[in-house]
Amino acid sequence: MEVEKVYQVQKEKLNQALESLREQNIDIWLILTSEGSDPCIPLVTGVGTVGPGVFIVTKEGEKFALCSSIDAQDIEESELFDEVYKHSGSLAVLLAEVVGKINPNKIALNISKEEHLTDGLTAGRYRWLKKTLKDVFEGEYVSSEEFLTLIRSIKSKTEIEHIDKAVKITEAIYKQVFTEMKAGMTEKELGALFVKELEKHKVVNGVDRTLSMPIVLKENIAHRGPGNAVVEEGDLVIFDFSVEVNGYVSDIARTVYFLREGETEPPEEIQAAFSAVHEAISKAALMIKPGVKGHEVDSAARNHYGSLGYPEITHATGHQIGRDVHDGGVLLGPRWKRYGNAPFGELKEGMVFTIEPTLFLDNGIHFIVEENVVVTSDGVKYLTERQDEIICIQTTKKEGKEILEKIPD
Repeated sequence: MEVEKVYQVQKEKLNQALESLREQNIDIWLILTSEGSDPCIPLVTGVGTVGPGVFIVTKEGEKFALCSSIDAQDIEESELFDEVYKHSGSLAVLLAEVVGKINPNKIALNISKEEHLTDGLTAGRYRWLKKTLKDVFEGEYVSSEEFLTLIRSIKSKTEIEHIDKAVKITEAIYKQVFTEMKAGMTEKELGALFVKELEKHKVVNGVDRTLSMPIVLKENIAHRGPGNAVVEEGDLVIFDFSVEVNGYVSDIARTVYFLREGETEPPEEIQAAFSAVHEAISKAALMIKPGVKGHEVDSAARNHYGSLGYPEITHATGHQIGRDVHDGGVLLGPRWKRYGNAPFGELKEGMVFTIEPTLFLDNGIHFIVEENVVVTSDGVKYLTERQDEIICIQTTKKEGKEILEKIPD
């Protein structure tokens, strides 16, 4: 029972792979890896090899692992494979023998020109593989990119449960740190509040899998760590935070306003900007359903800002999350050259996205509100508790020296 629980995601992913092989009439999917070199290994098998090894899935439903004897125990105990073949020194001989018995006409390999998460086979290993199989395989090598992207993108029931748990913990951490924030604290001091909560919840940051600070931005808006800038009354501060649970992550951003003395709510121009962001998220979410293309969702948010005279979003409206905060696949982005084919992909039930149409104005007002959603059969479901109002922090100042002492060098 314990093994089934540990490898439940991999069982679901291998079943997805089998369906794809049958749909595309591909005889086998062959994954060649060593030292966990292929990025699909944690997702598809959950076990890797120290030395060179091969995992094979056939359209007939068979699953094989080829490895050295020292790698065999974990693979066998996973109970994912019908047969674990062990070699004592020559993977090439064993691989040729196994593939020869299967006698495939078409082999899918993890090679891709655009998607790095489906490009796990190096050029050197590809040449080695073709040489190894030249006497037993005369068919066609094809890319696994199309179906491997879907395997990664379409989350299974267990995967969505893991992501949802990560979201709930992230929101609990946000709720707590909002009660401790005060004007007069630095970006680093504010970031340290999150680290304290990570430790309390026994989780790690989903970006780097360590007890690290989130992005905290009072100024110099970019993907960077917190600095020594002191937050003052009247500041808008962006927090972008992720938590990892069972190998899956959340990705939630919130922008906080620090009230000036005597204020009970933000100035009108800040409230107007937040309202624009909120409505842009609503319009994007209304577009999300199976069959819609990523750029169509992006356009809904992007056009809304344009209708209000606000500047264009400088990046995609949203991206997929799963095992990583940027999980590849379909992008809720514009049809810009830098994004390749990702914005042209179709949304499918089970994909999990962020929606984060950022707004940066010349007057210094900046907002990132980032929600996490899952595509359903007929629309979208919010995994996050949606932010409907500006988060405001009262003006009582705090030096934060006791927090500063806990900040790592």
